[in-house]
Amino acid sequence: MAKHNNQCLVKREDGTYLETYNCEYIKSPKPERFARAMKQFYRPDFVLSHFVHYSTVTTDLATEKRHTKGKFIQDATTNLKLERFVDEIEEGVLIHAKTTVPAETFSRDKMCKPNAPSHCMVGIPCPDDLPFSDALHTKNVFHNEKGEFCNCWTNRKVEKYWLPKLKDALSNVGSGV
Repeated sequence: MAKHNNQCLVKREDGTYLETYNCEYIKSPKPERFARAMKQFYRPDFVLSHFVHYSTVTTDLATEKRHTKGKFIQDATTNLKLERFVDEIEEGVLIHAKTTVPAETFSRDKMCKPNAPSHCMVGIPCPDDLPFSDALHTKNVFHNEKGEFCNCWTNRKVEKYWLPKLKDALSNVGSGV
């Protein structure tokens, strides 16, 4: 039996979560099917409650039974005066900056390669100019010009604009600035 010499990966101590996990599996701008998961701007009087992870209760969603002729209607608004989606390239984006459990990285030699049988849990950046295919993104087929596996895209605005601001702010923590 072959002996594996893989070690589990952990987040670098000298990197922020934003820096470490700035690699999205679905390249921006997101495909249309992600519309309800995209970030929206709302008029404050339109939002009744907001929960973490895409569960926004709006006045459209919470229409009372007496106003719907006894039928429960679950329909997203299309009223642009009340809601609009954020332009992920120019306005804002949500980075899923969460840690990957080290044990999930152990089998990366099997999972982080083209046409692997399962999802690679380690973000390996693709070249910026590599086109994204929504139909193929779960099939582990993306690779760079050398044929090396990749599975996510770095947000360059975060890298060049927001990350320096974050690092500057963190360097001032505790200094009274």
